[in-house]
Amino acid sequence: MRLTGPGMSLSASGTFGKTITFSIWKGQPYGRLRVIPINRNTLAQKAVRSVLGTLAKACRAVLTLANDTAVTPTGSQFFIDAVAIAPAGQSWISYLQKVSNSEFAGNVTSYGVLDATHKGYWDDSAEGIGMASYIDKSGVTHTAGEQLYHLAKFAVGYLGYSSFATTIDEAVALETDAFAVYVNTTAA
Repeated sequence: MRLTGPGMSLSASGTFGKTITFSIWKGQPYGRLRVIPINRNTLAQKAVRSVLGTLAKACRAVLTLANDTAVTPTGSQFFIDAVAIAPAGQSWISYLQKVSNSEFAGNVTSYGVLDATHKGYWDDSAEGIGMASYIDKSGVTHTAGEQLYHLAKFAVGYLGYSSFATTIDEAVALETDAFAVYVNTTAA
């Protein structure tokens, strides 16, 4: 409903009588019925929150020196590359979460079957840049190495990162360390 002089005033915002909410949209005052969103904790919602939370936690390791909407972003090369491929109007993190959502379970499985030596490489490299384990909404622990592994899958698949001699799963310590530098160190 579009309003002129809502609530007998020049402008109104907020909820009136727990039934009507007044606000402004594109410069025009309007009123609508008050709606209280439902926040059910279904298994499906927990699963989505777990994926998004884990990926967001991993993204905290990406070194950014400026707001990701800057014309010329400064930060790690991962950050610069991710900002460059994010669609207009979308942050690089939301783009990473969007494209990685469907790949998340497969990446968790792939990381889970790595031998202890290779997991150790990923964990050591991740911890070297300050990453830590994360317990998601479902109570599952995602190690720092697994989070860095998710970033590597995104970098290879979408950013054109090609510094692994064979595959991500067979990466040695020098390669995982080099990837950690790509994620968390600036060239300047």
